[in-house]
Amino acid sequence: MKSRFRQLFESSPDPMVIVNRAGQVREANAGAESLFGYRRGELRGQAVERLFPGQPVALGGDVTGEGGTGQRLDLVASRRDFSQFPAEVYVVPIVSREGTVTVMCVKDLTEAQRAQFVLELGLDTLESADRDQQALLGHLIRAQEEERGRIAADIHDDTIQLLAAANLRLQQLRHRLSDPDELRILGKLQETLTLSLSRLRQLIFDLRPPSLQRGSLDAALHALLEQMRTENGIAYRLDDTATARTPGTATVLMYRIIQEALANVRDHASATTVRVQFTDVDGGCLVRIVDDGVGYNPAEVENRPGHLGLTLMRERAQVAGGWCRIESAPGDGTTVEFWIPLGGSPEAGRGRAA
Repeated sequence: MKSRFRQLFESSPDPMVIVNRAGQVREANAGAESLFGYRRGELRGQAVERLFPGQPVALGGDVTGEGGTGQRLDLVASRRDFSQFPAEVYVVPIVSREGTVTVMCVKDLTEAQRAQFVLELGLDTLESADRDQQALLGHLIRAQEEERGRIAADIHDDTIQLLAAANLRLQQLRHRLSDPDELRILGKLQETLTLSLSRLRQLIFDLRPPSLQRGSLDAALHALLEQMRTENGIAYRLDDTATARTPGTATVLMYRIIQEALANVRDHASATTVRVQFTDVDGGCLVRIVDDGVGYNPAEVENRPGHLGLTLMRERAQVAGGWCRIESAPGDGTTVEFWIPLGGSPEAGRGRAA
């Protein structure tokens, strides 16, 4: 590796490994040693699947080559002691005189998912409340949305500004370099920074949709669905025959459940169309999200690490006095259906939709 790139590789606070075209680990930095529990010499020459067992990691095709900008993968990683953890992996190709290699930057999501899980399960306290349930639910949802807003503001005011500054410095450095290999490596780093900025801006939108801030569920969903259509080519249909007025807390709750369901469609379903339908049912609102994707076996998927979203959809609906169910089979698409009471008996709603 070039000395400049090696210095960047070694000094990175993020765990990183370099993999050759054959899928073998060529090098690991100190962060990777600490995260996975291996010494560098133990990893060199090992198949990358040793770190991500049973999961294909695409290293060729459109991921490598001059024009590749990398990809983001959600994987389950394995340490030397065989303990596993959810990981976010950025796979970035680097082309040099020695050929194409792939840099994998690994982030342990254990604490992030645990924190999110604990936050969402805080809604369980509302199940024991009867008379004050809606008031408590409203307070907690407002607190969650306020926290999301603070996080979004922190990302915008801190992280995005730092990345933008780093991007500017890379542009300044580009004017001082003349070596083609160094310029190519610098270009890849700049592409990664640009991709990171784009993802952070999307995260800000997900945390704090402008339309939802104004209380418009319909506008927020149209924006979310239109973004899926533009970025992922997934056509959509939004049918709203519900006439009951939706309280502000229920609006936020319903949006977050639908947002999670649509994220699964976008990331896992390989769907071409999705339909979101609202219907009045027994004093509440019944929502159905149906896609024509590849489907899955719920019994096999929902207990795997990294699939808290399916559980959280049910938890959100249940603490509001409603319910949520998911129906799917390989090759038959997926249906997410949930009911939220807007006044009336949760039991009545459950009986109608069963």
